[in-house]
Amino acid sequence: MNIALFALALIIFLIAYMLFRTSRLSKFPQPAAPVDKPDIDQKIVSTHLAELIRFRSISTESSAGFDPQPFLDIHRWIDNTYPLLTKNLEKTCINQYSLLYVWKGSDLKLTPVLFNAHLDVVPVEESTLPEWKVEPFGGVIREGCIWGRGAIDMKSHATGLLEAVEALIRSGYQPKRTIYLAFGHDEEIMGFNGTKKIVEHLKNRGVQLAALLDEGGLISIGMLPGVQDPFALVGISEKGYMTLQLSAAGSPGHASQPGRQTAVGILARAIALMDDHPLPARLDYFLPTLEKLAYMLPFRMQFLIANAWLFRGLLIKNLEKSPQMNALIRTTHAATMIHGGIKDNVLPASVTAKINFRLLPGDSMDAVIAYEKKVIGDPRVEIKVDEANGGWEASPVSPLDTPAYRSLELVTRQVFDNVAVAPFVFPAATDSHHYQPICANIFKFSPFALTLDEQHGMHGINERIQQKTFMGMIAFYMRIMRVWGDAEF
Repeated sequence: MNIALFALALIIFLIAYMLFRTSRLSKFPQPAAPVDKPDIDQKIVSTHLAELIRFRSISTESSAGFDPQPFLDIHRWIDNTYPLLTKNLEKTCINQYSLLYVWKGSDLKLTPVLFNAHLDVVPVEESTLPEWKVEPFGGVIREGCIWGRGAIDMKSHATGLLEAVEALIRSGYQPKRTIYLAFGHDEEIMGFNGTKKIVEHLKNRGVQLAALLDEGGLISIGMLPGVQDPFALVGISEKGYMTLQLSAAGSPGHASQPGRQTAVGILARAIALMDDHPLPARLDYFLPTLEKLAYMLPFRMQFLIANAWLFRGLLIKNLEKSPQMNALIRTTHAATMIHGGIKDNVLPASVTAKINFRLLPGDSMDAVIAYEKKVIGDPRVEIKVDEANGGWEASPVSPLDTPAYRSLELVTRQVFDNVAVAPFVFPAATDSHHYQPICANIFKFSPFALTLDEQHGMHGINERIQQKTFMGMIAFYMRIMRVWGDAEF
């Protein structure tokens, strides 16, 4: 009897303790005072973005297919379209096609900040053209949207930054802190000839940055199950990037007399084993994100989050159902390319496949390779890092308890109607990782709200941005430039 009472008391205490932990999760933050909307002509700025979209500034893996003219035309377009920026900022062309602007501050003792964007876009697959509602490089404005390749990724960012500086100069604003604008020309193919060269240029001049803002997380609608309200995700780190090449050799010959397993079968089995044994999920980086957004979630999820020490497995099981959530809690892999064989009745001499990895901070390239070798467990499968890009580790995590991050969060809430803001590890690759040698406060945030349908247009079909969304981007850039430009940190 005493044992039963003790067990009951223990259960009651445990439940009470877990409910107490749940009650201590984040609450709705104090409202941020709104800021005045800037005096911007929506028609004019929309026209400017449409004009920039019309330049076919396409990244190509092969230098033979690269057309430099659109990038040179963009340089002239900026000079003509933004006369105040052109007059007041110092411009440097980096490696011919990338641009670096310097808006000198009045107090040169303050460490500068930098705003980054890229001018290049991915190509449009010819087979998808019938599905586009407009010509992809037509720069069409209709139905309240600006349409075309780059409308989201990321000519809206580039135009937004240019519009913000032009408007601030027109209003008489002069920053205390020097502000850099950087526009790379090859982000979509890893930025080695654009942003990396910009960083080398700055490093050679002894420039260190107090903070940097690049593309990244956005104001998401419908990303979290059960959450209808929008919330902003600010990237404070970036997953690493690595592509492994798997290869298997076979005995060439006639398909009528095969051995027990061909090279195709060997490699297919290896890939299947990788798919069946993904790297373990970890909550150490995404749990703080969930805790910050907890007040928006159903009570069941709040309870799991607050007591992740006990319900870790159940929480992971809920999160990994969504590809978007799964990418935030583990190092992911995707088999993206496979090549082998010359004819349907000929046994292939060799087969190769490429597996792309996005590495969560804490999972090194060497550790991932060792894990996959153990999973595959077949000496016939050769595993090596693909030489095309080399790969890189996940970026360091930028600190949150700093004026740079706190002011970024505040401005986001001021401009976007007190939207919830949370830090996270950005799952994709951006140019900003090149800046690690000269900046510790790197933030990845695209200041716009997009539905999941609109997000699908990025690198896809019918890419577009709403005009009112674009106006919000410009307002955000103007505000954060003022705040970072005058803050003493």
